[in-house]
Amino acid sequence: MLEAKAHGNSLARPADQPDFESHLIQLQNDLSWFHDHGGKAACARVIESVEGLVSSLRYQQAGLAHQLEKEVLRENEERGTNIDDQVRGAASRVAIARKQTQRGSRNYLANCRIPFEDTPNIAAAFSRGEFTEAQINAMLTPLQEVRPLRRTEFDAIYGQNPDMFESMGPKRIKETVTSFTIKYASDREDKKLKEANQQRYVRFRTDREAGCVFLQARLPIVGGTGLQMTLRNQSCRIKRKGDARTRTQIQADLLARYMFFDENNEQKINVQLGLVMTDRALFMGDREPAHLEGYGFIPAQTARELIGGHQIPNELTFAEMEAELTPENIERIEVMTEITRLYTAPGDQELIAMDSKARIFPDKLKRFIGIRDRHCRTPFCDGLVEETDHVLQYARGGKTTVANASGRCATCNKAKQADGWYEYTAFRDRHSMMICPGSAMSYRSTAPPATGFMHKPFPQLMRDSKWFADLKERLTRPDGPGTTET
Repeated sequence: MLEAKAHGNSLARPADQPDFESHLIQLQNDLSWFHDHGGKAACARVIESVEGLVSSLRYQQAGLAHQLEKEVLRENEERGTNIDDQVRGAASRVAIARKQTQRGSRNYLANCRIPFEDTPNIAAAFSRGEFTEAQINAMLTPLQEVRPLRRTEFDAIYGQNPDMFESMGPKRIKETVTSFTIKYASDREDKKLKEANQQRYVRFRTDREAGCVFLQARLPIVGGTGLQMTLRNQSCRIKRKGDARTRTQIQADLLARYMFFDENNEQKINVQLGLVMTDRALFMGDREPAHLEGYGFIPAQTARELIGGHQIPNELTFAEMEAELTPENIERIEVMTEITRLYTAPGDQELIAMDSKARIFPDKLKRFIGIRDRHCRTPFCDGLVEETDHVLQYARGGKTTVANASGRCATCNKAKQADGWYEYTAFRDRHSMMICPGSAMSYRSTAPPATGFMHKPFPQLMRDSKWFADLKERLTRPDGPGTTET
């Protein structure tokens, strides 16, 4: 009893249990040395190493959570308890142990289950500290929507292309995985969007203590996204003219102003949304998802309906209609439309180029960059594209072209002006750029493909994400191609 209390009111430590405390003390001592003696480059390198270590420990924590869930399942099976939910209690125990709220704890356990049962390549990368917990959850949560066979299929693709998530933040990672999973859940997703449209509403709540009125609304994706982008773009334009209000204040004033025009008023608001999809998805019924600017990936059938102006009845999915092809349903499915292909090269997944000889990016070129990049190009930043800037500065000879342009959020566009920060383009076909943020490290940022969830890889990239470093090592080591036998 006294021995148990000596270890903090817990069970006595077994003789063969590792002494984690001594390892932790040694790590703290090593880090303390860098606190006192580390330079700028050394501190940045150690911060990155610590982040990798934390991620590796998160992998181990996920493994322990998965093991705890299996133990709870085994106990319930042996006792014949909780027949309707044999893992009941596991999520709560894990949440308390992690000092987290109970909300979302079952989703966390589901994400712990996937790496150890369906995705060994992703699990191996997580164990090496290549993904933070936020990144791995953004990757695994969409995979819950598909069958284990599809998860294993995606994991095999990742195993062949281990750099496909390089420098991506959680939001971009989630979009990338969603563009894969939505093909196999397109009917369910399409029906969910239609049901959401039927549940649209606007609600007002008066708060007399705060002296304001709260507005809450649920809008269809096209109307809601269009309104969001219109308010954002107009607030940016007004703010650039020197308006003293904040952007959020400007958006609130614009929204209130819009509300006072009735349906007979002639005020016209021009809303333009970019919808990128393949010709195969548009004309031949392919399930490749489309990307709606400002929203994200949507099922191909939803995109076809937006273009054609026809909707499948809310109570039927596309697959359900195919199972019963009545003349009425055939008429609803077949949509004739005339479009002009503006952005994508036929048969490919990349966006074609646009150039300008001016120093300032024209509006159409800015729009093109925003559609191409979708998010801020600074590594791991998921911010909205608010500004367009030269990768290689115009003063250094950089041209006003798509190849030398990058979309940035306002904060990151200012950060890149710091001393020692350097950027240059690497691969023009997919617009990759190398970013050196004033330290010894460099990062690669690649624009997402216009369609699909990954770029077509080079052969050497299919096998090794660190192919360039490995190539240099092979060229310089004693048994490399530059040596001769004695």
